[in-house]
Amino acid sequence: MIGPHEGKELELMLAGKKHLAVFCDAIPENGIIPEEIIPEKKFEPFVKQGQIVRLCHESQDKTHNVIVRRVLFALKGHEWMAHAFLWMHEECLSKRRPFDDAYEYFVGRLLGYSEEDISEFITKVRYKNSAGSAPLR
Repeated sequence: MIGPHEGKELELMLAGKKHLAVFCDAIPENGIIPEEIIPEKKFEPFVKQGQIVRLCHESQDKTHNVIVRRVLFALKGHEWMAHAFLWMHEECLSKRRPFDDAYEYFVGRLLGYSEEDISEFITKVRYKNSAGSAPLR
């Protein structure tokens, strides 16, 4: 089931069970996103040691008129996964491709989820969307 990584990203990464973690939120007026949402301080010692690579990307969310900060942490040697995530996400934001099942599968695999977990997640998203809810992101 998608979700067991939440709050355990660093632990899973240090154990070699996860290669990429992605955190995001709208940037508030004070410019500071709480540590509970983007755990910069938690990852900082491992970034300084060079064990984990940090990438930060900000983009305009025109629907909600906010700027969204995405902070990605990748195990050293797996930075390509962070770049792949950002590329795919930008392709969808620019509407060159849709946020669809293929997107969810691609991102899910980058984040270390099994095919079974991703399929279950996609089914739940489809069900929620058919019930009128917004897609899960």
